[in-house]
Amino acid sequence: MDYYELLGVSREATDGELKKAYRKLAVKYHPDKNPGNKEAEEKFKEISHAYEILSSPEKRSRYDRFGEAAFQGGGGFGGFHDPSDIFEQVFGGAFGDMFEGMFGFGNSGRGASLRGRDLEYSLELDFLEAAKGVTRDIKVRKYEACPDCSGSGAEPGTGPVTCSVCGGAGQVRQSGGFFSIARPCTACRGEGKVIKDPCKSCGGTGRKEAEKKISVDMPAGIDSGMRVRLSGEGEAGRRGGPSGDLYVSVSVKAHPFFSRNGQDLLCVVPVSYPQLVLGDKLKVPGLDGEIELSIPAGTQTEQVFRLKGKGITRVDGRGRGDQLIKVHLEVPKNLNTGQKKALREYEEALGGKAASGTENIVKKMKKMFS
Repeated sequence: MDYYELLGVSREATDGELKKAYRKLAVKYHPDKNPGNKEAEEKFKEISHAYEILSSPEKRSRYDRFGEAAFQGGGGFGGFHDPSDIFEQVFGGAFGDMFEGMFGFGNSGRGASLRGRDLEYSLELDFLEAAKGVTRDIKVRKYEACPDCSGSGAEPGTGPVTCSVCGGAGQVRQSGGFFSIARPCTACRGEGKVIKDPCKSCGGTGRKEAEKKISVDMPAGIDSGMRVRLSGEGEAGRRGGPSGDLYVSVSVKAHPFFSRNGQDLLCVVPVSYPQLVLGDKLKVPGLDGEIELSIPAGTQTEQVFRLKGKGITRVDGRGRGDQLIKVHLEVPKNLNTGQKKALREYEEALGGKAASGTENIVKKMKKMFS
């Protein structure tokens, strides 16, 4: 996602051009203008996030150098603000009140009770942690409900009172000739109640930024690209609104011995020529411990053995894949004189070089081109 394209501006856009572009899109996609439209709500979040980055010289510089990666990783998006906060910063004051009245934005003001923002956290797991499942503790910096006012926004011992201007209706009517226009009350911002004594700790927002430690249960079989949703672990809502959710995005590190294909566990085991010729029993690592693998005499290199039910557990817990073991002939290097002599004697005992397969290959090639 390119933030400049998202806002419809060039990379050389001035602050004024950025604000103008954001205002235009904010009017179009504001959730109160598109009730029940999830796509518009997500678009509003995206453009607000993009504007916050590009309107800050420091963040914009980082974005121009590193792109979105500059704001991802261990801390998720905990350092960014609620889209409604960005909206109010741009449209705030008397113009914001007029804007709400003209477009019918109801309870989008500072006093409204709003759901908290969803957050995303990137978590890297070792291969075996992902395959077997693991519980990891993470730290997320986010807005939490203010502990002093319990999220109400009012100073402890007090509470909201009915707005004296609109009488609790949240709207006031203005007559102009033949017309009567209802618009949100500017005193309570359409809520019908006002907080006369805001909480000193949070300034009346009902939230404070804090770092929280969260335990995340990663199910066995999880893989790169999957996400775990933690309901209610996103940012706290404003004025007692419900909390958003936390999405933990997973990436899995490569393993030196194992790899996976879906739910199947893959590995390559090096073997010697005598083991392939004569057969052998090997101890092979598996997810549940060592596995004994019998190699029959005459096994060819790169042959694959399938062990049913020894692979990776499905994330939904419904069964496991298989473990696929490929045997690979390991050719020794730097043989000493005695070893070389033994190999030559072995070759002669088989009847010379022809017996090793060279003659058969030549015959096959002649048949192909005859």
